[in-house]
Amino acid sequence: MLRTGFFILLILRISLCLAQDDSIPKQPIHKYDLTTGYLSSLIYPGVSIGFEYFIIRKDPQLSKMKNDVRILTRDRYISANINWYHHTDFQDNTYLTIEWVLRKTKSSGYISEFSFGPGFSHTFIGGTTYRVDNYGNVSVVKFAGYNYALLTVGGGVGYDYSVKMNLPYLLFAKMNMICMFPYNSTLYFRPVLELGLRYTPKRKKVFSSKEPVL
Repeated sequence: MLRTGFFILLILRISLCLAQDDSIPKQPIHKYDLTTGYLSSLIYPGVSIGFEYFIIRKDPQLSKMKNDVRILTRDRYISANINWYHHTDFQDNTYLTIEWVLRKTKSSGYISEFSFGPGFSHTFIGGTTYRVDNYGNVSVVKFAGYNYALLTVGGGVGYDYSVKMNLPYLLFAKMNMICMFPYNSTLYFRPVLELGLRYTPKRKKVFSSKEPVL
């Protein structure tokens, strides 16, 4: 009986402790960042909008520079973007990308990143497109174009204003290479330059040059 009573009290104690732990509000870990930017495929202008979802922060890397301690964080994101650029007198290319993003942020605020992922592209033919059926009837084809699978890989640099100034903005410049296929039974490569701004409403100051990581 004493042994049974002891186990019952032990179970009740564990249950109360777990209940107390669950009652403590937990800080949210994941966050969404919004992205908008100017897109340029060679000399052809366009725009890009999207969002990224924070996945994980790797352990910070520390390095000593003279009497200063510099911190480097390594973050991982998944981003989804809708992109468009206009090819003069030819076509418009609209494409969706889902990317895995690896970003490093220094204690100075400067960032570097690398991304890659799949996508889907639909091109819209410029001008009026007609269709002729087997009976010789001619009709106008609306939103005529072609569908392609797509792969993208890119890298960029920028500055995160949340590090030093606690402002929820990040300016960046990024060069991507997109590969569309099958494109006339081949692979079609096109470089794309992106200049943009990320808005990070839930991001707090993470570190400074002489402060520990929070």
